[in-house]
Amino acid sequence: MKRLLFILIATLSVVTLQAKKVKVTIDGTTWPSQTKLYLIINEDTANAQLLPIKDGKFSVTLKVDRDAFIRLHDYKEWPERSAFVIIPDSKHITVDMSQGRIEGSKQSQTLQGICQEIKRASPEGFHIDVFSDNPEEWREAMRRGESIRNGMLEQQKIIAKEQLRENKDNIYAAWIVYCFPELIEGELNAILDNNPKWAKHPILHRKK
Repeated sequence: MKRLLFILIATLSVVTLQAKKVKVTIDGTTWPSQTKLYLIINEDTANAQLLPIKDGKFSVTLKVDRDAFIRLHDYKEWPERSAFVIIPDSKHITVDMSQGRIEGSKQSQTLQGICQEIKRASPEGFHIDVFSDNPEEWREAMRRGESIRNGMLEQQKIIAKEQLRENKDNIYAAWIVYCFPELIEGELNAILDNNPKWAKHPILHRKK
């Protein structure tokens, strides 16, 4: 009886593990000048898969964890990680890199929208043009620019934290924490103390 129970538990464990895997086909078009495209699962760059490109098109079928983050990029290592990140929530997902579109995956579209909203609030690249030779006007412009950038950064932090609260029960939060750690600096432990479902996602245990 004990042996039968053990076999049953083992079988159920295997079924559970298998149930987490999904088969997905990802295809699409690249930039006309693009010659290299990597597929990276959960930022495991050591095992990145180089996809063949023919006439600006690519296609790949793979089996992955249903909660995986699949990044498509022409570099393995790159600070910009949010442009084409796929969550395999359907059997067929299509991307158009030149148009910035993801089709056939509602979760991937949602995650893309979240990342775009956070990035739009970023102070990176903001500056004030000064058309004057007056040093005082330059100093005033620098002070004003710094104040505006600080305000933008605070607003960006608010947006990121709102997204974490709104997505506390799904894996979008794991990607936000991974991709924008500077926006929740000093607050991550408090967030994790609530033991959210996404806290054990493998991407959060991978060294950048």
